[in-house]
Amino acid sequence: MTVALRTGRCSRWSSVAILLLLTAGTVLSGSKPAQPPDVPGVVRHGPRGTKEIALTFDACSLRSRGKIDTGVVRVLLETRTPATIFLGGKWAADVGPALRSLVSDSLIEFGNHAYMHPHLENLSTDSVRIELRKAERAIARVIGRKPVLFRAPYGEVDERVAAAAESLGLTVIEYDLPSGDPDPRLSPASIVKYVVSSARGGSIIVMHINTRGRHTAEILPEIIDGLQNRGYRFVTVSRLISGVSTPPPPASPSRGTRKTGRRSTRAR
Repeated sequence: MTVALRTGRCSRWSSVAILLLLTAGTVLSGSKPAQPPDVPGVVRHGPRGTKEIALTFDACSLRSRGKIDTGVVRVLLETRTPATIFLGGKWAADVGPALRSLVSDSLIEFGNHAYMHPHLENLSTDSVRIELRKAERAIARVIGRKPVLFRAPYGEVDERVAAAAESLGLTVIEYDLPSGDPDPRLSPASIVKYVVSSARGGSIIVMHINTRGRHTAEILPEIIDGLQNRGYRFVTVSRLISGVSTPPPPASPSRGTRKTGRRSTRAR
């Protein structure tokens, strides 16, 4: 059985793939998720020989006013976990003041996730550039600088879209480990098990911070704990792809502290 994994509700591909792989709580013997085809200039993961992993969050713009998952924000700040957040331009404008605590934290970096959330492959090259420049301006007004990373909405990027982004000075980032957090069919326990067991050195994990992840804040502490227990350490995407090794992070908060954080994130 071969299935394609793409990221949850912000994707045209269903995370039913993950559901199938987690049937009866086990990965089916001999099955391997098919990864999207490689596109020149698009980064899907970092070096495999490292123990570093990048935790990323998409903030997808909607026509309705954007919302931020404050539980995810709380976990990242309390656990001092580096992360990369790809901001939709409209979403950033909608929730600007709520981003201040993350913007001021040196462990968090931000990328461009287009202004709205269009299928860029369906737009002309000029329209793609206009969409990304509009997002760049909106994001810069909120975070005080232009982002240098870009992730395409829906994870849809071909050579033409990648070239258009690169022409604007953006590095195109995708992922190799979609969490499936927007899928209502996946239980919190199954998402944690899938992410923790599937991660590899250099993996780029994608979750959501625009309240589209149904259990994201609840499961995030367990994912952080589980991956750290496997010997992985979290870095931003920029650090992951720079090839520069980082020292181990400072000692994690005590279990009592972490549990308090977990309880506080469930009431979103």
